[in-house]
Amino acid sequence: MWGAPMTELPADCDYLVIGSGAAGAVVAARLSEDPDVRVVLLEAGGRDRSLLLKLPGLGFAAGAHPRYNWGHPTEPIAGMDNRELVFLQGKVLGGSSSINGMIYTRGHGREYDIWQQMGCRGWGGDDVLEYFKKSEGNERGEGPWHGGSGPVKVRPARPDVPICDAFLAAAEAAGFPVLEDLNLDTIDGFGYYDINAAWGTGGGGRRMSTAAAYLHPIRERKNLVVVSQALALRLIIEKGRARGAEVSVRGEVTAIRAAREVIVSAGAIKTPQLLLLSGIGPADQLRGLDITVHHDGPRVGQDLQNHVCYRPQYITNLPVTADRHLSPLNVIKAGLNYAFRRQGPLVESYAPAGGFFRTDPGLETPDAQVVLLSALAPTSVSGSRFRIRDLLPKEHGFGLTIYQGSPHSRGAVTLRSADPQATPKIAPGYFSDPRDMAILLKAVKRMREMMRQPAIARFIDREMMPGDHIQSDAALEADIRTNGATAYHQCGTCAMGQGPDAVLDPELRVRGIDGLRVADTSIMPRIPNAALHAPTIMIGEKAAAMIRGV
Repeated sequence: MWGAPMTELPADCDYLVIGSGAAGAVVAARLSEDPDVRVVLLEAGGRDRSLLLKLPGLGFAAGAHPRYNWGHPTEPIAGMDNRELVFLQGKVLGGSSSINGMIYTRGHGREYDIWQQMGCRGWGGDDVLEYFKKSEGNERGEGPWHGGSGPVKVRPARPDVPICDAFLAAAEAAGFPVLEDLNLDTIDGFGYYDINAAWGTGGGGRRMSTAAAYLHPIRERKNLVVVSQALALRLIIEKGRARGAEVSVRGEVTAIRAAREVIVSAGAIKTPQLLLLSGIGPADQLRGLDITVHHDGPRVGQDLQNHVCYRPQYITNLPVTADRHLSPLNVIKAGLNYAFRRQGPLVESYAPAGGFFRTDPGLETPDAQVVLLSALAPTSVSGSRFRIRDLLPKEHGFGLTIYQGSPHSRGAVTLRSADPQATPKIAPGYFSDPRDMAILLKAVKRMREMMRQPAIARFIDREMMPGDHIQSDAALEADIRTNGATAYHQCGTCAMGQGPDAVLDPELRVRGIDGLRVADTSIMPRIPNAALHAPTIMIGEKAAAMIRGV
């Protein structure tokens, strides 16, 4: 049952899942495979009906649309000239999996071994590979590294954009291996990313959000109720156990109780906010807001991690970027190609290629990543009216997103007030550890040098950002602080671990409260050098298996 009216909402269930994103949709779908349990899945946003959320080629617009985005504002960031940034997060069925760039990367297996060394037993590289494969229906088929029959259809990107081939040729000339598969524990290597876009007959060419992959195929399942426009206000906690949640459904407040467990999958910003509002967190902070303390958890909302990034941009001297698809004739061709063959630019990601590399050859895993944006990044949208044409670039060009893959800096999410409708305080903490700037500087310098390789330099008219006038380390660092951004990979705010202060144990159970788990990016003790979409689906698969005991 989807989008039920208030009169038909269940007052109770066995499992209540809060948040339908890259983990929550997975958890709800897997738990409801047992016909003897009743599952309710809450989503604060609306349904995923729009073509923006279905066509991969429109992903740049989906990510910018305010209707589908929480758009969390940050506090001023000292390490970035006291600027305020915005953290994008999906507010729609499927969460961020419905609006992201569809890059399907996992991170090196060794990064998960580090999780295990940090006290997260059962989360090593070999352990999590099983759940990556379970979720994945890779076009390559079943194998040691990939799943062939999982719900999320995955395939290599196939952009018909000359700048992409030029980028990879430049990488090879610069000494990087060019690989056919970037998910084989790559240390240094470039190539076309896998993207979560459906392939084959019968539904090919669609974005494979977790809503599309896990929820839509089971929409007739009677023991799963999916409720959109349902904001969880507070958890109901009685005698040290989570019993359900107080929920605002389309503006009307009700309570939904859970007989077995509550699973919070609201993301690295909204999950700690909900726990704090429910009296789970630093006791002194909660008492200061007149919130009844149910468990003194000092790390709730702490240890916020994200990939700070810098985006050089280049103007080209020929129409060799994805902008060439925007001519009237090519727009018509693209529409027909999609309608009749499910091919062409509308089935591709705007971020089709990139690579991983080490800024220090002594490292055992890469500490930097670069993503090629096949056109100039969308221009900012002003005013209240959203129009795709306002996002389109005015010149032919392309960009790079370069980020420090394993940042040392940490931030925090705290409450602004006890009002569930208020935005929380987000302090990213970027560059609070000076090692991050040193690593990012090395990565940016190396990529700017790669752009001088003849294979791609022949297409570059000029470097628009940072510009040829910025050459010294000091000038480049200043520009990173002025123009740096975030990769929207927020995580770590309810991290699992072994010690008593860790918010979660390795079974993802909230310490101090029975019947309550968390399953989303907030559980990560250390951010992997990857886009977090695939790792979050893995978390959902593993969480569901632990809950079901299978």
